[in-house]
Amino acid sequence: MSRQKQRPGRPPEKRSRRAPLAKAGLAALAAALLATPSRADDLSALFAPGTVISVGGFAGSGPRFQGAREFGLWAMPYASFRRADEPREWFSPDDAVDATLLGERPLLVGAVLDFRNGRSASDDRRLAGLPRLPNTVGLGLFVEAWPIDDTLRLRAEVTQGVRAHDGIVAKLAADLVGRFGRFTLSGGPRFVLGDTAAMRLDFDVPAASAAVNPFFAPYRASGGPRSVGATVALGYYWSEAWQTVGYVRYDRLVASAAASPIVRRLGTSDGVTVAIGALYSFQTTP
Repeated sequence: MSRQKQRPGRPPEKRSRRAPLAKAGLAALAAALLATPSRADDLSALFAPGTVISVGGFAGSGPRFQGAREFGLWAMPYASFRRADEPREWFSPDDAVDATLLGERPLLVGAVLDFRNGRSASDDRRLAGLPRLPNTVGLGLFVEAWPIDDTLRLRAEVTQGVRAHDGIVAKLAADLVGRFGRFTLSGGPRFVLGDTAAMRLDFDVPAASAAVNPFFAPYRASGGPRSVGATVALGYYWSEAWQTVGYVRYDRLVASAAASPIVRRLGTSDGVTVAIGALYSFQTTP
């Protein structure tokens, strides 16, 4: 079976999908890496009678880089599929791209691909002298549990950057989900941690960089909590085929991240991401 993350309130089927949390430049990479179903024996769902395919995209705005005050625009495609006898399912728009490998509700385990925004002097000229960070991705695992089926979800994502020095990032989330006619409302807290490598990558100011750019004092970040926040999402079904999903996410940098000169002198500890997407579902020929 494959399962689709298409709406706020989902059952346990396995899936392949796209999640909208990256700059537009990574959209093609996401499509190439995750254009396959969640597991090899799920390929049959693509050829099953009446397979339901969902396609669409999200567009939004968020901080240009970790701790940035200025906002940038991004866009991300979405694609998923499910068998004709599988119901529509819920997903949080700020989930990373994932593919379930093991389990059924109430416990699911799978692979995950998370986007990590880069940073350069083109984002803010005052970053001159700091190491340039390219847009990249992290690969890892997710675990998802539903203590109250279709109402309360707990989720953890742990990823390692594709480069060894990118470090490990862990994202923890809890969501309450409620349906009200054609509307589905969801939301809950978020907590992000990073190991020393991941924190230093985003928030360090090397001594050599401070010598070149005296706007920043030398700083060495440490591993631990990175941010706390919350997400609220609202979905609406216009018809069996069309759905609109929007969300707002707030993150506040804490601890070593908030103390970085990059954040204190150049940016802000508070970050808000907003996005809206449209999804279209259609059934293949039986």
